[in-house]
Amino acid sequence: MIKKLNKERGPLKKQPWLYYFDEETDDLSRISYDAWGIRMILKDLHERMWLHSLRLRHALTCLNSKQQKAELKFQQRIVNEHVKQIEQLQKENEELQSKNIEQQIAQDDLQIIK
Repeated sequence: MIKKLNKERGPLKKQPWLYYFDEETDDLSRISYDAWGIRMILKDLHERMWLHSLRLRHALTCLNSKQQKAELKFQQRIVNEHVKQIEQLQKENEELQSKNIEQQIAQDDLQIIK
């Protein structure tokens, strides 16, 4: 069942924000929009890799062959490293989003003062 769900899952096909290409839209709004898209992609990728790691752990408990166990442990180590890299990218994306929000607030404050 899970394999069927993952097969049907594909890249997110979303329409750009209605005002994304508008001349009045500032760069911070575009950055915010793109950061949210990246966040969703990374979240989906993290879930898939975590599920793959879980499958490998389950397969390790069921196998008796030492060679197959060694191969699966190697694969699991690679998958876990990818999961760590994805988590690092998620942290960087969150920092970008918070920094962008702070810049938007500062920009809005300047507009109010004017």
